[in-house]
Amino acid sequence: MKVLTIIVFVVLLLVNLLAGVIIKEYLTENIIMSSCILLLNATLLWLVANSKMRDAFKVSCHILFPFICVIEFILAIIAPNKWEDNFFVIGIVCCLAFQFILLFAAIKTTQHNTQYD
Repeated sequence: MKVLTIIVFVVLLLVNLLAGVIIKEYLTENIIMSSCILLLNATLLWLVANSKMRDAFKVSCHILFPFICVIEFILAIIAPNKWEDNFFVIGIVCCLAFQFILLFAAIKTTQHNTQYD
């Protein structure tokens, strides 16, 4: 499963970069933002797979994180070419923050519960 996740994200990254080369309206900033989102989410899923969380947390994160990644990716593609007053970027940052908080909470909950087992 770990290798499959990496392969899927590498293929998605290559397709994203190829689309950026082919499609004229796909701006460089959007390509960079969407590629970073793919890399961050691949890293998050790798951390989930290699962490010592309980299986229920791992399954939940493996279901929820790709769904959030799709939302972030769509926001990155349709985001306007400006950084000021860009609510799409704010939405992406909030989604990423939610993912990191969820991952941290799942790891800490597992560590806390294993102390009492």
